[in-house]
Amino acid sequence: MKVMKLSQSIKAILLAGLLLVTAVSLVSAHAVELLRSDPANGSILAQSPAEIHAWFGEEMQTGVSTLQVFSASGQRVDNGDGGVDLNDPDHASMFVTLPPLPDGEYLVRWYVVLLDGDASESSFNFFVGDEATAAAANFTPASAEVFYYQAEDDTAQNNLIVWLVGGGLMGVGLLAAAALRMRSRS
Repeated sequence: MKVMKLSQSIKAILLAGLLLVTAVSLVSAHAVELLRSDPANGSILAQSPAEIHAWFGEEMQTGVSTLQVFSASGQRVDNGDGGVDLNDPDHASMFVTLPPLPDGEYLVRWYVVLLDGDASESSFNFFVGDEATAAAANFTPASAEVFYYQAEDDTAQNNLIVWLVGGGLMGVGLLAAAALRMRSRS
């Protein structure tokens, strides 16, 4: 009876090690999600907005995450102050201010670096003017595709930790199994 209980304990230790290795590997690599923006992707605005806001699902690094606005010709048109909103206690939103913009199409590019070093970037667009002008310009919402970059040093560190912890748990399980076999033989 005691052998059976210890055997189940060893199985539980081995299973916990395997689950830990899998869970940490899955959690360590992820892209950030743009939850919403103002203006929303594809908006047609009657007049130029004073600023652009973007909200994300996680806290961002403040020194490197950026929000920039470009004209249809690729010229940067914002005031150069785009970044994480420090008034947001979660540091999960960004804003950038704008001078008055002439009618036309604008692309908002965001680049986010999370606290774990993983980075994502994408864009959304808006149009200043009326719907007829936007239709004549063949204006359509930008693709929502997100490009993701996993921090290289973060990956190596996470992998090392995962393998050390998982290996340690499995080693303990194997030692316990060997001890059980020796005990059952005597």
